[in-house]
Amino acid sequence: MSKTHGTQYYPAFDYLRIVLATTVAVGHAGIPLWENSGNLAVQIFFAMSGWLIGGILLRSTPQDLPRFYFNRAARIWIPYFVAIMLLMAASLLKEPVTAKWLEFFFYKITFVYDFFGPPQLDQSQNDMPLDGTGHHFWSIAAEEQFYLFAPFLIAVIPSRIGRSIWFWVMLAMAANVSIYWNYFGAISLGVLAAVVRFRAGDWHALPVAKAALAIMAVILVATTYFGPLDYRIGAPLFSLCVVLLLAQPGEHSPVAAFVGGVSYPMYLNHWIGVFIANAAFGAIGQRGSLLCQISGVILSLAISAVLFVVVDLKVRLN
Repeated sequence: MSKTHGTQYYPAFDYLRIVLATTVAVGHAGIPLWENSGNLAVQIFFAMSGWLIGGILLRSTPQDLPRFYFNRAARIWIPYFVAIMLLMAASLLKEPVTAKWLEFFFYKITFVYDFFGPPQLDQSQNDMPLDGTGHHFWSIAAEEQFYLFAPFLIAVIPSRIGRSIWFWVMLAMAANVSIYWNYFGAISLGVLAAVVRFRAGDWHALPVAKAALAIMAVILVATTYFGPLDYRIGAPLFSLCVVLLLAQPGEHSPVAAFVGGVSYPMYLNHWIGVFIANAAFGAIGQRGSLLCQISGVILSLAISAVLFVVVDLKVRLN
């Protein structure tokens, strides 16, 4: 069984990450997709985080948590604050600094944008930096809140509670009835799956389980897309099925690791390629054309690859 830094390595997850980040970028570039495609990609990201981080914490002790927090802060915060600075610089070139402008950046740098930004989008989008560019940072805030509290719930409180299936079933149910299900529903389901694996072993790797998960995923995405099942319920459940289907250990792949690594700067900074493409194609009267939109996504991938090498990879090496 392949290991990477003491944890299982799932090659398919790296390819999944770049597909999800590109899906979000495609939607933001204006290429017609299902209206929920970008959010669904985020829900799969959330379920994957719950599964992976939950798995790490289930093997951790309170003494391991300083290292956990340091690793999360270095890998997430440094690229994130680089993205914030890039967005701020671009905004300052085009817009005046207002109280609302400062307010929205404050929410983003303090990881509370998910609570205070989205409720104001409809009324205050024109007052947001670059008309709401960077709004997708709400998901980074939600993940950071999960990283903050999950270690306490799993590794600090008595294991008969924090590492029990019933406890995470209750948390998932509580998230389901709250207004923050979009933020924490898929993550809590991902942790629940990790706890079940911790207690019952690799049940999801059994052939019958993989067949059942595949059938369930098809049913969930079909019923969610065509309407019989509420998206709010179908999206997190479908996301969990996808994660469990692809959670198959394998040998480390440098190619997979690279494209998976590019996914984070791609998710954060895809707006840059879209803006450059719009400016370039706008000069020849083709702004918003399909070629412009596709070029923006491709350019975003190239820029993200550079940022990964210059920023993210250096953080990981150090």
